[in-house]
Amino acid sequence: MASNLTIWRTVLFAVLPIIVISILSLTIAIAYGQTSGAPQNYVIRRVEIWGLFYRGMVAAFIVGALVQGCTVYIAWRFRESNKKTHPSREPPEDSLR
Repeated sequence: MASNLTIWRTVLFAVLPIIVISILSLTIAIAYGQTSGAPQNYVIRRVEIWGLFYRGMVAAFIVGALVQGCTVYIAWRFRESNKKTHPSREPPEDSLR
């Protein structure tokens, strides 16, 4: 059975460096992500919102057209006047008795 000293050595030399490196990398990434000068580009919210709305409406129209096309195809394929949709009235020739 492993002693407490062995377990603590494992934690100290294996797990602790991984945690420290991950925390340091996050801190450095956040620090380098900041700019020292004034921001050059301003975001106009009204324009961004309309852009998102436009993209959403394009996606909605595409999905709506696909659904409508599938509905028309299914209605045309399985209409009552189509001979292929009705089962044949004759018993199958290879039926087991």
